[in-house]
Amino acid sequence: MKLRDVLALSLGAAMVAACNSGEDSVVAEAEEPAPVLTPAPTPTAAPDGTALVAGSWDVNENPDGARAVFAENGGEPKLAIICDRMSGTVTMDIASSSQTPEAWRVDAGGEAARLDMAPVDGGLSAEIDPGLALFNAFSTQNEVVALTSPTGDRMQFPTHPGITRVLTACS
Repeated sequence: MKLRDVLALSLGAAMVAACNSGEDSVVAEAEEPAPVLTPAPTPTAAPDGTALVAGSWDVNENPDGARAVFAENGGEPKLAIICDRMSGTVTMDIASSSQTPEAWRVDAGGEAARLDMAPVDGGLSAEIDPGLALFNAFSTQNEVVALTSPTGDRMQFPTHPGITRVLTACS
């Protein structure tokens, strides 16, 4: 054999050995991009096709209680459910310009109830019973709750599972 043939065979054998060594060989791996978490889409329509109020829920707790606030990108809250641990009460606040007490209708979880709202700074407020199924339905995923004013104006909101934390924070 010629020297050139011996070198070619040696080089070929070395290449085959490098391919078969598995763990011993160092192969540069392509870096995979870091996963990006995306939030679940916020629904914009109820199952019947009617529009929901624009915005999303922000649920948080602190030593004083817990709050679930529905607002549009840092805007004024349109609906809030608030637990005040000091008093042990849970209230529901609705954004409204009304300065007089009003009776609103709440529809959730297949139930409906009258909610007597009193004027407060920035809207209307009422103490609610967090143990009622009607208010626990606000936590049922992928559902819609509706609030109807005395004039018949209807606001529909998506539900949020974190509202359970607010309802149980005062119990």
